[in-house]
Amino acid sequence: MSTAPTTLYTQLSLLDRQKHRTTRVREWTDRRAASGLNAVFCAAAEFAEACKAFPLLFIRSGETDDKGQPVITPVCLLGLTDGENLFVDGGRWTAPYEPAFLRRYPFALVSARQEDGTSTQAVAVDGAFEGLAEDGAGERLFGDNGEPTPYLEHVLGFLNDFESAVAVTRPIGAHLQSLGLLKDMRAEGTLANGEKFSVDGFFVVDEEKLRALPDEVVVQLHRGGLLALVHSHLVSLSNLSKLVDLKSARRR
Repeated sequence: MSTAPTTLYTQLSLLDRQKHRTTRVREWTDRRAASGLNAVFCAAAEFAEACKAFPLLFIRSGETDDKGQPVITPVCLLGLTDGENLFVDGGRWTAPYEPAFLRRYPFALVSARQEDGTSTQAVAVDGAFEGLAEDGAGERLFGDNGEPTPYLEHVLGFLNDFESAVAVTRPIGAHLQSLGLLKDMRAEGTLANGEKFSVDGFFVVDEEKLRALPDEVVVQLHRGGLLALVHSHLVSLSNLSKLVDLKSARRR
């Protein structure tokens, strides 16, 4: 299995004050839409909490930076098989922490082209989300006057915070790689029923190379907050055994 996450959003469309004037949004309580995600993005600000629940790994995101180099991004590993999320059970989210990547659903910020040819960030919503309705329970997105409701303003604030966290996190993988700290890793083992599994396509911090860094570099990592992130990452690797236990329980 590789750690390439699959898609959560399937019918993204821009919010429109006319089209969505009467649209209501119910709370996302049924997590089955996330049941096929075996890994999701993890922002640096989430490491301290996320490391208690999931293995935090680094993967190639499929994007390139402004220098044309592959972007290496941190993720929460949620499953040991492609299309498997061991933290969704009967539609319920069972982990003690839920990554912001998931908490923002069914909304996202996307790049929208303006009439003058420039691009701007705009709020989009997944039309496949079952919690969208034109009447009944739920939070309205726009008031009768067409202006955003406090609920939508809150959503926008969360999305902006998420994108800011993405921007802060984006260069971390490249920096660790530039220091020679990342190494390819493959995890494999056997479940309680004898079934074998393997997880590859990810990087972890090489502890030997971390210990060999010059003191001045370690101080820089500490003052920049990266050393704490590295420690959270290394601590999180013990959660691989938790995934094995969860998968073994499902095979009984």
